[in-house]
Amino acid sequence: MMRALFKKQFLEINALYFQDKKTGKIRSKGGMVAFVLLFAFVFFSVGMAFFGTADMLTDALIPLNLDWLYFSLMGMMAIALGVFGSVFNTFAGLYHAKDNDLLLSMPIKPSQILLVRMSSVYAMSLLYTSLVWVPTFLQYGVKTGWKAESIGFSIMLTFILSAFVTVLTCALGYVVALISGKLKNKSFITVILSVAFLGIYYFVYFKINSLLQSLAMYSNEIGGAIKRWVFPIYHLGLGASGNAISLLIFTAITMALFAICTLILSRSFIKIITSNTSSKKAVYKEKSTKASNQKTTLLKKELRRFVSSPTYMLNNGLGILIMIVAAVAALIKANDINMILGAVSAELKGFENMVPVIALSAILMFISTNVISAPSISLEGKHIWIAQSLPVDTLQILHAKQKMHILINTVPTVICTALIGVSFKIDVITTLCMIVTAFCFILFTSALGLTLNLKKPNLEWTNEAVPIKQSTSVTLTLFSGWAIAAVIVVADYLLKGLNPTVFLSIVDIVLLTSSLLLNKWIKTKGTKIFEEL
Repeated sequence: MMRALFKKQFLEINALYFQDKKTGKIRSKGGMVAFVLLFAFVFFSVGMAFFGTADMLTDALIPLNLDWLYFSLMGMMAIALGVFGSVFNTFAGLYHAKDNDLLLSMPIKPSQILLVRMSSVYAMSLLYTSLVWVPTFLQYGVKTGWKAESIGFSIMLTFILSAFVTVLTCALGYVVALISGKLKNKSFITVILSVAFLGIYYFVYFKINSLLQSLAMYSNEIGGAIKRWVFPIYHLGLGASGNAISLLIFTAITMALFAICTLILSRSFIKIITSNTSSKKAVYKEKSTKASNQKTTLLKKELRRFVSSPTYMLNNGLGILIMIVAAVAALIKANDINMILGAVSAELKGFENMVPVIALSAILMFISTNVISAPSISLEGKHIWIAQSLPVDTLQILHAKQKMHILINTVPTVICTALIGVSFKIDVITTLCMIVTAFCFILFTSALGLTLNLKKPNLEWTNEAVPIKQSTSVTLTLFSGWAIAAVIVVADYLLKGLNPTVFLSIVDIVLLTSSLLLNKWIKTKGTKIFEEL
């Protein structure tokens, strides 16, 4: 029985490699190999990034004989990545697995189900933890020589540290389950945590040099804080650097925590997986309802679809946040930016006329990442018949998808462009022209994305990430937007004697004409394609 359960769990974890999520069919042997190689390349790239981080930390700490602190800091990075990478898989796979009810109805002990589920959590924790920890001890070996006890202990700690991460992941996964059950829109948990993690990552990435200088300067204070407040991590560092007693202490702490976690979960597992924290007793409250017209109702439907999916928001709407962050950063660094622009203008004749166009092209690239309309047809999936059967004109349904794209992009684009204009000391008229051009670009990309998705729809997906992240329409819309932004800069350079206002007016005419042509196609052939899907 246990063998069958472990085999089933293994197939679930690795289903992505064996099964095409787009069609639901088993991949060919060549497809499996190609997919495995692709993921191996991705993991190798991430590992090399942490290998570089480890390189900088060894240069800062090894000369100070703080080997243990090096391992402690890299260990904390491994724990952070391991928890973040597997906590949502734990939430879905351990507490909210779709087949929990089926397994409980079979003659299988709940403790056996729990053991198998936790094995998958441990496997995911091992994968993410290794991305940091393996480069950590390899870099240490390169810099200090291959000490048998340190390398041996570090390899052992790869598996022990993964168990430590598993405990934290199980605990935090349960917290996520509790919190998500209390929220009306659970998808915002994923979005907020993902954005927070990305923010922390890029903050550390851009501040790494100053952080390393501070680390070298205050290494004793940091080491003392770890000894006092993060006792297990202190012994993790000592154990990895070759201290056998500390290795045993960290192992004992991890095993004790793992045993406690398993005991608690085993006693409450049935209650956890059978409880529905999100269901509340409905209380009738009499209130008036305002009727909406067809166009508003369809737009609200598209908006609800967008905000209910963290995958949709993160992959097709993250550019909104990037635009605002970039604009605020430009405003803060305005003096430095203008000094650089002044120096370049003194060397390159006519460059001052190109500044508004270059700034605008960067904004257009940000807009291009917000391809809201490009997967909108495919996301209807197998339920597209519902939209097709609505008593409304087909063109209104398609226009709602375009309006959603325009609505999401317009406000942040106006704010970003206005702040960029202030930061770069661009005159008001030219800034207004930039805003108009950016809006024309939004109109164009909304029509382009919808057109491409009507031409290349995918309604057979089993995971919404397929149309959102892997579809032809999304890829072509994204890269077409970037290409147009680049062409605008090149054209402005070739016509650098032209006034920015005049040049942007020409760009507006081209974009609007292209939008009108695409919308004409949508109105005629596009509506027929949608009705026949």
